Amino acid sequence: MIAALGNSGHEVQALEPTCLYTVLKALHEAPPDLLVLDLVMPGCPGQTIIRACREDMHLRQLRILLLTAHGDRQLAQFIQSMGNIHYLAKPVSPATLQQCVDLLLDQTTETDLGWSMACNGVVAVVDDSQMSRTFHSACLRKGGFRCVQVEPTELLATVLAIEAIHPDLLVVDFLMPSFRGDALIRAIRGRESLSSVPVLVITASRSDDVINQLLPIGDVRVAFKPISPDDLVTHVKSLIGEDAPPPPAREVTAGAAEDPGAQ
Repeated sequence: MIAALGNSGHEVQALEPTCLYTVLKALHEAPPDLLVLDLVMPGCPGQTIIRACREDMHLRQLRILLLTAHGDRQLAQFIQSMGNIHYLAKPVSPATLQQCVDLLLDQTTETDLGWSMACNGVVAVVDDSQMSRTFHSACLRKGGFRCVQVEPTELLATVLAIEAIHPDLLVVDFLMPSFRGDALIRAIRGRESLSSVPVLVITASRSDDVINQLLPIGDVRVAFKPISPDDLVTHVKSLIGEDAPPPPAREVTAGAAEDPGAQ
C-alpha cells in the first residue's frame, strides 16, 4: 500500500499503531491531508482512532480512508455517524487505492456512499442529458453502486473515457447527438477490456427500430424512460449478477428469445 501511494507521487508517512497515544502524537506533530488505516489492529483498533480524531479539535475534520475486510451494516452506520470517512473493502487493488486517495485529496470531491460503503459495482452512465445522468447516478448510488458520469462527445473519446473507468456495467441512452447507443455498444464490444461488459439501454423511444438495432448485439437490456429508481437498481443488480430478477414491465432483453413486438 505504501509503495503504491509513493509511486503515484504522494508523500507517505508510516505509523505503527502500538497505542492510541503514539498515533495521536504523530498526527499532531505532522498533520496529514488524509489518514489511511485498517480496522482490526491489535494495539489500537481503527474505530478507536477514528473516535479519538473526531473528539480532537485539531483532527476533527481530518479525512479518513478505512480499509477493511470486515465491513457490515453496523460499521456503515458508525462511518456515517463519524462523518468525512470513506470505506473500501479489502482486497483493494493498487489502482483503486490510488484513484480513491486522489479523489479524497481533492477538496471539491463529495463523499460517494455507493463507493465508500460496500460498493456493489462500478457503473458508467452515458447520456447527453445532464439531468438524466444525475438522476440515474443518484438512484444507483443509493443502491450501493459507484457511478461515473460520462458526457458523450465524439465516439472514440467516449469509448476511451468508458474504458478508463473499468466499469462492471454500462447504462447508456439510445438517441444522442453525435452517435446512437447501438454504435457505442458495438464500439465497446470491439475493445477487449469492455467486450463482456453488460449494457442497460434506457431510452424514451419505444419504436421497434430501437429493439431491432440492439437485438443482434447481444447481452443488452432495454428499459424505457421514465424509469423508477427501484426498477433501475433492480435492472442493474440483475445484469451484474446479484440474482435480482429484472422488473417484468417496460423491459426487453436484447439477444433473448422474446418477440420484441410483444412488449
